[in-house]
Amino acid sequence: MIRDYLKEIDINSIKTLERIPDIDNRAFWDGLDSDLKEELIKEGLRVQSEPWSVILLSDYREFYETGNRVYYEDKCFSRRIKLSALVMAECAENEGRFIKDILDGIYMILEESSWCHPAHNSHIRDAKQTNMPDITAPVIDLFAAETGAVIGVAEFVLRPRLWEINDKITDHIEYEIRNRLLIPYLNEHFWWMGDEENKAINWTVWITQNILLSFFTRSEGFIKETDKEKILNQAALSTDYFVMSYGEDGCCDEGAQYYTHAGLCLFGILELLNDLGKGAFSEAFREDKVKNIGSYIRKIYVGNGYYVNYADCAARAGLRSAREFLFGKRCDDKELCAFAADDYKEESWGDRLLTSEHNLWYRILQAGYHKEMMGYPDRFHGTYDDVFFESTGLFVARNNKFLMAAKAGHNDDSHNHNDVGSVTVYKNNMPYLIDLGVETYSAKTFSGRRYEIWTMRSLFHNIPSFVDGDNEIEELPGREYRADAVNALDNEHKISMDISRAFGNSGIKSYIRTVRLDENGIILEDEYEGSLDAVFNLMTYEEPKLLDDNQIKLAVGDLGEITFDIKPELKESKEDCHQLKTDKIQIERIDISDARLSLTWKHEVYRIRIPFRAGKITAKLS
Repeated sequence: MIRDYLKEIDINSIKTLERIPDIDNRAFWDGLDSDLKEELIKEGLRVQSEPWSVILLSDYREFYETGNRVYYEDKCFSRRIKLSALVMAECAENEGRFIKDILDGIYMILEESSWCHPAHNSHIRDAKQTNMPDITAPVIDLFAAETGAVIGVAEFVLRPRLWEINDKITDHIEYEIRNRLLIPYLNEHFWWMGDEENKAINWTVWITQNILLSFFTRSEGFIKETDKEKILNQAALSTDYFVMSYGEDGCCDEGAQYYTHAGLCLFGILELLNDLGKGAFSEAFREDKVKNIGSYIRKIYVGNGYYVNYADCAARAGLRSAREFLFGKRCDDKELCAFAADDYKEESWGDRLLTSEHNLWYRILQAGYHKEMMGYPDRFHGTYDDVFFESTGLFVARNNKFLMAAKAGHNDDSHNHNDVGSVTVYKNNMPYLIDLGVETYSAKTFSGRRYEIWTMRSLFHNIPSFVDGDNEIEELPGREYRADAVNALDNEHKISMDISRAFGNSGIKSYIRTVRLDENGIILEDEYEGSLDAVFNLMTYEEPKLLDDNQIKLAVGDLGEITFDIKPELKESKEDCHQLKTDKIQIERIDISDARLSLTWKHEVYRIRIPFRAGKITAKLS
């Protein structure tokens, strides 16, 4: 699909990106709102006062010794974040007082032994990482490509000033980009480039976008004419593999948080190719699947900063930016434009300046569309229509008080959690039944021990479990562990599915889960047939308290009440209840200490566990 648009341009006539404004484009930089320019300069002064991080080899090797990847990454990211802020400040002010620090930052990055992060230091996907950087065989990973983009764009916009000092600065930058990125890109097929058999993921477009920024901000002659076609064909082919990996509905199986590095990087590629091709890719934005990939993010927004989440995605999936706004403009999706503009208007100056973002191009886009987003006249209204993303099995229904989402699908999503059949519920835009998300990434996260991590397991989702002797049976990972007989009734606020296959156990004959939304709340009805005893599990953010021991009625904080109806009745003895150690219901408090989880969940969460036999259990949430 994307490759088709390459036919419309003379590839060898392409020289460089034209829409990224350099420092001498004073119409752009002086045309920024005065308050924005003031904030950009203030941010530059703030980061200028902070020391550059010092990165040692032992920092790089920390991942291999302890599995901790954050220690190195924090130091690495801080350099790129500081450099990008300094460049924005210098372009806004244009007085030269940030140039010295900018050069220090550029050369510190150029002198790093590896731009590839230790957690990714392998040429083969999921292979054991090499325990030292190898400068003779560079790996292009997410952050090698993004580093090339950061220093490439920095040099591009500041070239008129840098050449006043020494034009060899450009030569040095291009030497490193050529050896670390261009030569490997032209001569090695990295797994993330995609092929007919292997599913493309966010890496595919995230890296491809930054490859384009790295290569096409270079001076004339950096790319040989014979290589230009190869680069653009590979970029377009990789992008096609990514688009092919999506269903027509545009649903991101990695969740809203990864839309930022998936759908928005697809936008980035098309935007850059459209720049290089002088408008030749404009119609690509109007392809139905591309439009659906763009609009996905507004369809799963809950409110109050929350999104429907699953897999490794957090419920607070980040703020919207100029990239969503521009995606909406290019696709003629006014609701997406309004959604992004509404969010932007409510953000702090720090968020508007993207002070935690190292990608300099994103910051330039943000500044360039600040005025238009602040003055955008339309408001985002959303919809009460049901949304069913058939490609992933995600169903979302809402009314003026409740939102409920249920996930069918299978347990082989990218960034998968074992969550087939899980349900999340919000009331008045506040979390009621929750999906935790994921802890801080470590070596264990993307290893064969992934499903030892508690947040990945179905036991800590809104999913039943089963008792088989001394074992508690939970869902298994893999595409074969899926929902069957999925029936999502359009605009009837109802979905049903059989999730028995997800457990891979012959003692579970069928487990039909039906979830529906009505004007009074959510009704979750499960019908189970099988030889194993079952446990009904629910995760809540607010503390559940038992109101009626006989009826099993719970208050969930001040948010609402859950009433259970179980047929046949609850088990009668503690011995029957196995690990639950109660004859009726257990409420567990789970402390949240992990830094990543704590960004969303500011206090402890809770798990409700109710043992029951084969039959029917109904939970009514009001």
